Amino acid sequence: MDFLLDVLPEMIATIVGVAIGGMGALYNSRRQDNDRKRKRANILLQNLAGELSDNMQVLKLALSSFNETSYGRSFHLGTIAWDTATAKGDLADILGIELADRIENQYRVFFRLRYYIDLMTRLWLAPMEIEGRADIREGFKGHIVQAIEEAIEGYPSVQMGIDEQKTAIRKRYSMAFESSD
Repeated sequence: MDFLLDVLPEMIATIVGVAIGGMGALYNSRRQDNDRKRKRANILLQNLAGELSDNMQVLKLALSSFNETSYGRSFHLGTIAWDTATAKGDLADILGIELADRIENQYRVFFRLRYYIDLMTRLWLAPMEIEGRADIREGFKGHIVQAIEEAIEGYPSVQMGIDEQKTAIRKRYSMAFESSD
């Protein structure tokens, strides 16, 4: 019985120490995970904002070309930042569902534009004897112009969402940093 009384305080102290250490490890793990998400969100937002901005410049030049000529022009829209952002499948978790949806809708228009530009390019390289070639070209041109206008119209909303998310991340980080001091 004396042996049990001697060992009991050590056992209790060990159990309490393990429990406190486990809670500390969980807290530290969650904090590291949140820090990784914050850093990844900043990188993704910066890359997506840059790519979207570059794409908008291309689209504005392309729109004037399509409006001024009967044939338009070929152009390329970048999607590397989008492919990188969606590679892990956690974009909504990192950026939030609403912003991820806005960005996805913008890229959906880009991919549709790529499709029509590819078809238009194939038509340019096709034999001239294709029946209805001019009508087909006008149809593609109409879809391209409509998609370009849709992309340009949706861009300010996406850019505003990215800017808001950047600000929210900075505020969240600065508040967390101040509370940990």
